[in-house]
Amino acid sequence: MDWNLIPTLEALLTERSVSGAARRLGLSQPAVSHALARLRRQFNDELLVRQGSANVLTPFAEQLASSTRDAVDALATVAASSSEFDPTTSSRTFTLAASDYAQAVLGNGLLAAIHATAPRATVSFVAPFSDLFATNEAIIDSTDGWFAPREMLPGRPHGGSVTDKWVCVVASDHPTVGSTLTLDDVRTNPWVAPTIRGNPLRLHLDGLAAHGIEPTIETTTETFTAVPFLVAGSRRIGILQQSLAELLAPSAAVRILECPWPVQPLQLTFWWSSKRESDPGHAWLRTLVTGYLDALDSPDAVGVPEQAPRPAD
Repeated sequence: MDWNLIPTLEALLTERSVSGAARRLGLSQPAVSHALARLRRQFNDELLVRQGSANVLTPFAEQLASSTRDAVDALATVAASSSEFDPTTSSRTFTLAASDYAQAVLGNGLLAAIHATAPRATVSFVAPFSDLFATNEAIIDSTDGWFAPREMLPGRPHGGSVTDKWVCVVASDHPTVGSTLTLDDVRTNPWVAPTIRGNPLRLHLDGLAAHGIEPTIETTTETFTAVPFLVAGSRRIGILQQSLAELLAPSAAVRILECPWPVQPLQLTFWWSSKRESDPGHAWLRTLVTGYLDALDSPDAVGVPEQAPRPAD
């Protein structure tokens, strides 16, 4: 077995496409196609097969997936133990799992902070709740880190924290909602609800049960950034993070209103796999990321940073 093929195999099994694996590895598609052909001969298995409009793993490839991830981690650990990380010269790609909310609100400032010290580094943002990751643990194990709520992965390494407030949004010209959103407005108007893996995110709506209200969910969406635009020009009410609402409200023509019931603020933190803790490059990354989150946090809700803080020398 050519060990140089292991990272390519892991990328193919994770991305389930030649083009996706090529982007992840920074290689050309012909190079990855050639590697796939070699791997098929090596294992005497197709590994990836077409099913409808998508590629799926063969049963044998499904069995390989977890052990291949472990092999890549082991290779990374060996490499890390014998080398130092110099951010000023590194061209490493860091893969970060982040929702569209986290990318929109934190991404630009975070990139500025990273590239202030590591100008040649690349950051690849991936959606955490995609078909690539079957579980929360898979997200952590397959990336360099995940921006997720503080309660998401108890027992896993994490650091940094930034707080954001949940707010409601309604169309600027909503026919019945005035300057203050009331519980009666909540009861009588339909809702837009974000979803995670197809299930409406109810954490912020369940508090309405104490008031005898079961919100009418008329529309669901897999992205937070779509919420204001699905609300615009309608009777619908949406809920999302204050910093994202403030970013999108002008272009979506919506108003931001206080929720008329108590909603626990969102506490976003950075999670990573314990397998990466001995990696000098990852140590640099997590120190920068956690410091960046802590620098943004305050007793009030987070806003969109005007300028990224530069990492300490």
